[in-house]
Amino acid sequence: MSVEQIQALADGLATRLGRAVLVDDRDLRLVAASEDFGDADPARVWSLLHRRTRPEDVRHEEIARLPGPGYVPENPALELWQRLCVPIRCRGLLLGFVWITDRFGDLTEEQVADSARTAAEIGVLLHGRLLAGGRDRARRHELVEQLLSQDAATRSGARDEVVDRDLLDGDGQVAVLLIRHSPADDGLPHESPTAVADDVERFFRDQSGVRTLTARWPRRATVIITGRASQHGEWLGGSVRALLGELSKAGSWRIGAGGPVQGLTELSVAKRQADIALSTVDDCGAACWAELSADALLAQFPHQVWADALLPEGAARLLADRAAATLLPTLGTFLDCAGDVQRTAAELRVHRTTLYHRLSQVEQISGLSLRDGRDRLLLHLTLRLHRMYGAPRRPGLPTDAEERARNPRRRAG
Repeated sequence: MSVEQIQALADGLATRLGRAVLVDDRDLRLVAASEDFGDADPARVWSLLHRRTRPEDVRHEEIARLPGPGYVPENPALELWQRLCVPIRCRGLLLGFVWITDRFGDLTEEQVADSARTAAEIGVLLHGRLLAGGRDRARRHELVEQLLSQDAATRSGARDEVVDRDLLDGDGQVAVLLIRHSPADDGLPHESPTAVADDVERFFRDQSGVRTLTARWPRRATVIITGRASQHGEWLGGSVRALLGELSKAGSWRIGAGGPVQGLTELSVAKRQADIALSTVDDCGAACWAELSADALLAQFPHQVWADALLPEGAARLLADRAAATLLPTLGTFLDCAGDVQRTAAELRVHRTTLYHRLSQVEQISGLSLRDGRDRLLLHLTLRLHRMYGAPRRPGLPTDAEERARNPRRRAG
């Protein structure tokens, strides 16, 4: 096992030098750490506790360009003592760093050379680990695609493999996440989508009681999540929102979650649910199928049909009115609150008199009655579809001439 071999090399070097040695990968995540010899500064202690090194502690961008061993100077503000940094490379690739505490700069040339030789040996092991990890990620990617394949035999074979390899639970509850990158036009530099996909895997790796399998592309990812019944439900929605919070630090992202469904045989259902949930999200945000309520059905309404829809005259007038920016949100909240005036006023933070005035305006403009169930249904559907897809291209009714040409026998009926 390469990690055990790397640990042995770090321990051997530390013993020969009589100094603390720490090995990080190229992203400053901890790989191995020796015992300390009374030379553990607070920055090293932090690294051990969090299993990573803070980039600001070690001038990450500068040390990544070091051609060979070099020093990171002492920084009292960061509680960091001087240390030797030996870049780990193999076949021209930067794979990590060896850190050796050298507070007073008394390492000899022979000791520095010994450190460089050890770093080269570690580089060979990390390179092999990188290749093996790449092959494993590629196979996991293939398995996700096969589990969601249209071919029944392909799906069955993939299910057997993921269960045999203990990658996913075969009989637990299953969810699917679809993650999409939405480039924000804000001129700010963002972390690459590929790096964020790595963050997705690390996020779910820290979740207890669940297993995940991820397929990643440059600007999207598909995640299959399995776990026992107690691990889903509210947990899924909370995890999706927490993940969005993490991803939002590196740009604009959309997440659609499908499930939970029972067992891997229902994956296609969870995938379709995730597709529908994702379609309800605009530039940035998250949606879970289980939380969509009526929107889960409305989101399956063909976009083109809505774009070409001819709205009843009252609904069309309301959408086109100059007061729509105020009245539509008010009406939407009122209808979502099932007509409860007190609750609506509280959510909108307006006086009930103001609410009654706005609702009266809605009725006057549309000619519809909020006391009529069919009118309320028409308005509610119109508002929900308008929120999802925007205004239809032809919101009004056809003229009499158009109607006669389309259906000349209607008037005679």
